[in-house]
Amino acid sequence: MIELRNVSKSFDGRQILKNVNLTIPTGERIAIIGASGCGKSTMLRLIMGLHKPDSGEVLVFGENIHQVSKARLLEIRLKIGILFQSAALFDSMNVAENVAFPLIENFHMPAHKVATVVAKKLELVEMTGFDKNDPADLSGGQRKRIGLARALSGDPEIMLYDEPTTGLDPILSTNIEDLIVRLSRQLKVTSIVVTHQISTILRTADKIYMVNQGTLLPPESPDTIMTADSIYGEFVRGGLS
Repeated sequence: MIELRNVSKSFDGRQILKNVNLTIPTGERIAIIGASGCGKSTMLRLIMGLHKPDSGEVLVFGENIHQVSKARLLEIRLKIGILFQSAALFDSMNVAENVAFPLIENFHMPAHKVATVVAKKLELVEMTGFDKNDPADLSGGQRKRIGLARALSGDPEIMLYDEPTTGLDPILSTNIEDLIVRLSRQLKVTSIVVTHQISTILRTADKIYMVNQGTLLPPESPDTIMTADSIYGEFVRGGLS
């Protein structure tokens, strides 16, 4: 489904990623952790084709997305949904219009179908009845749910989550984490969660990878990471202290 082969990336002479290798099978849920600025979000941008690696290959659905045509890259991106850290809702649009936006702009869906899809996606994220609300009327957790409904509007096969629980209290974080897991299982999508929040790391992933000094360490699992005698253990135990 997704494969990074010997991927390296630098910005302004500073190497962020060095010979990174990663294979994510279809339907797997992984978390990518590490210190701020270590390259976690850069990996998401490489997978989306927003950044080009200095060397190496990024394969999505078996295709090197940095060698395909622009038209093909756009087709691949339509199969990928992303939940941004801030939810990135349009303040000038209400909830229904936000969720409908990619359906109209990217999929050119006729108006008589849009309302049905929007209602289904809002139900999926447990936000039925909020369609006429403006983003300013929503809590942080509700905005995340609407952002997730919009990301899911095109029925993606891959979901990318960039710090999905940042800024939320523990109860709202748990709600979003539960939602990520439920949707992954229900929709059978491949999920990549970039996060530094310990509960999110433990509750949303099958495998946990750490970016350390530009390299990707061998993965741990939620069952092993807390007792790992390695930099993984130091990272998560430090997060709980």
